[in-house]
Parts: sequence; C-alpha cells; structure tokens
Amino acid sequence: MAGAGGAVDDEQAEFLNSHSIHPSHAPMHPLIRTAAVLLTALAARAGWSAPDTLHVDERGMITTAAGERLVMRGMNEMFVWSHDPLGQTLIPQIDQTGANSLRLVWAHDKGSTADLVKLIDATIARKMVAIPECHNATGKWGEALQGCIDFWNDPALIKGIQAQRRWTILNIANEAGDHRVTDEDYLASYGQAVDSLRRWGYTVPIMIDAAGWGQNIDQLLRVAPALLKRDPLRNLIFSAHSYWPADKALDNYRKAATAGHLLGVAVVVGEGPSVTRMGQCADRQPLPYLEGMKILQEHDVGWLNWSWGGMPNGDCNDYRYFDIAEGGVFGKWPHEPGAQIVALSPHGLMQSSARPASFYADGVVRPSGVYVHLAKPVLSVGETTAVTALVAPANAADKGLRLKLSEGEGVVRLDAGGRQLTALKPGKARLTAITRDGGLAFSTQVEVK
Repeated sequence: MAGAGGAVDDEQAEFLNSHSIHPSHAPMHPLIRTAAVLLTALAARAGWSAPDTLHVDERGMITTAAGERLVMRGMNEMFVWSHDPLGQTLIPQIDQTGANSLRLVWAHDKGSTADLVKLIDATIARKMVAIPECHNATGKWGEALQGCIDFWNDPALIKGIQAQRRWTILNIANEAGDHRVTDEDYLASYGQAVDSLRRWGYTVPIMIDAAGWGQNIDQLLRVAPALLKRDPLRNLIFSAHSYWPADKALDNYRKAATAGHLLGVAVVVGEGPSVTRMGQCADRQPLPYLEGMKILQEHDVGWLNWSWGGMPNGDCNDYRYFDIAEGGVFGKWPHEPGAQIVALSPHGLMQSSARPASFYADGVVRPSGVYVHLAKPVLSVGETTAVTALVAPANAADKGLRLKLSEGEGVVRLDAGGRQLTALKPGKARLTAITRDGGLAFSTQVEVK
C-alpha cells in the first residue's frame, strides 16, 4: 500500500478474495457438462425428452433445463410506465445487483407486445430470468382477469416467449382479486387460464398471484395443489405479495418458506420482502423485511422486491420505501432498507443471488456488479469507518477486487486488508472498488471535517 493517506496505484492496490465459492455455486465442470449431454441424448433415444424450460420438481423446487436449482432473487420494475419501457438504461443498473430474476410490469392498454418481447430479450441477455406480468387486473376479478388472460393470446407474444422459453416465466395477472374471492372462484378462473395458456402453446412455467391484492397466502396454499394437478405440464409457480400487517408478517413468511415444500408446490414472494404497506406509509418503522429475507434464505425460497425505482411509485411517499434505488440508479439508495435489500444484508441480492451456470455458454458465472460502502461517509480527524466491498452475483467465479483511493491526497488512509478507512486531515477523498479484471468499478466519497 502507498504511504499514509496517499493514493494507491494499480500495482499497489489490495486484492480482496474474502468470498470462497460454495460447491453448489461453482462453475460447471467440463466433464459434468459432457455427462449431461450424453444423458440427454440417451433419454431422447429412449423416447423421453428433457425439459427445455425452467420447471418445478416434485419437491416444489424450481430448476433450470440443465438441472440446476434456481432460488429467485430479484426485483420488480414498472417498465411499461417508465421513461425506459425497453429497459435500455434500467436493466443494466439492475444487472449490477447480481439479481437472477426480474419481474417485468406491463399493461395491455399501455405497451405493445412487440416492446414486451424486446424487454424480455433484454432481460435474458443480462442473465436474469424474465417474468412478464399483466398489471391490469390488480385487485379486480371477472372481466379484468379475463382481459389479462386474453392478453397472452397474441401470436407475436407466444412466439417471443417460446423463443426465450429456457429463461422465461409467465405471470398471468398481478394481484387479481380482492379479499372476497372464494377458493372455488379462484380455482375455476385460474384453472381455465392454465388450460388456455397451454392450449395456445405456452410451455414455460406459469406464475399465479394470490388474491386479496396478492396477500391471501392461506388461500393460495389451499388451492395450489389442485391447480398444479390441473396443469398437464405440472409447471406452476405460486406467488404471494408480502404487504402483510406487522403482527402477521413473520407467520406468513414462515408459511411461504415451508408450506410449499411440504405440499410439493413452488411458492415465491413475488413482491417483497416488503418494507411498508398501504395504510402504514406514515410509519417510519419498517415492516420486518430483514427477518423475512432471513427466513426465506434459510429455506431456499425466492423473492422479488418491489420495486427498483426507475419509475417512482407515487405511493407511500413519506419515506419512499417502495422505491429501492433513486431514479433507478444502482448505489443511490434513498433509505437504509434499499441498501440492505440490495447489498448490505447477508440475505440481500448481492450476497445471496446465485445465477445458474448454464446461463453462460462456458458455464462460468461472471461478475455483473461491484459495490463499496462506508459505514460512516463523514468523519472527524482520527475517526475510522468500516469498509464493505462486494462483487455480485454471490456465485461469481472470480470475486476478487481491489480498492483504490483517489482525490484528496493524504485525507484518509486505507488500512491493510481494505477493511477500514482512517481520517487524517480535513478534505474529501474517493474510494473505488474495481473487479480483478478491471471491467467493473464503483466509487464512493468520504468527507473529513
């Protein structure tokens, strides 16, 4: 390292390799890939074909066409109403989180099917599972739900989704139905929807939201086994949205985490873990989202947080807990929950999202983002602050990085190991984290008063 407070050049920069690769996250070995190809060929000769989509196994786990487990970790974004409906700027920002899935908010009376297909393509190009959904039926039933079902009966949409069937999940309708929807109505309407989608040629997994604005997890779990039997492909995913009152949230997270595996159905939290809810917007105290993330992580259950923030929500503006990133820009967190959900929590995106190796032609999971965080960005002379540096996704094959100080000669000192900054004199300095290959970088400012 350079002398106290000096800028660190590339040769002197400290490499950090604090994250080892878990065996289940390691790149696919060439022999394993060869064996998989041979087994697929033998199965084909025997008259059985391996799935070419994501699919749900008998334990209710989501697996890739290559047989890897997919535990969804990702975001929602309201692309259809945003300044960037094709995701040209927002998707690269979300990619930096290491998310392996992205739910694409769409509306049949706003965006075109051609643009939705482009959005799906752009998502998958960034190694994230695309989950297009129809938002028009939110809280509504009957004609509104049918309108979303009919939306998917579009030749261009069927062709586009099936062309990307390996990495696409079709979410029929967002939060259709209020709390008055009966089990019988739910089963009948969604059973007919599944029949229609399969008849039209969709082979991808179909995601079905809970009624009651997505929150009725008890009903969802009651009807899920019967709906799964209704699907000839047995390839359904059931989604609850975690806008539950604080006194019910943890019990419901536990249901989402455990009941699906017991029933043999795939359950995810399609919006959440939630920081706030309508009716609680003025409360600074967040819902137990960190505890929810921990529970879901312990049971390998997926979640997709609402929402990235490229399109501001307009709801709950007191503390803006519904918007994770300011303007949809990675690293610009408007509040502590945003930083925790994306980066700082050990159960957040950067530290828990694993991307399937089969997403990559050579089976090697590459870094998509790097981040550096200071526990205290403003210091007094003599003070220290902890440094957190991360590379995403969590199972990237090479998570090495280096830290470099620039600007403000002698203002701060980066201690050996890159774990701490010490303030030396008043001024401003910049700390930059750079991936080992130099391809990705992120910087943050520290001020000494």
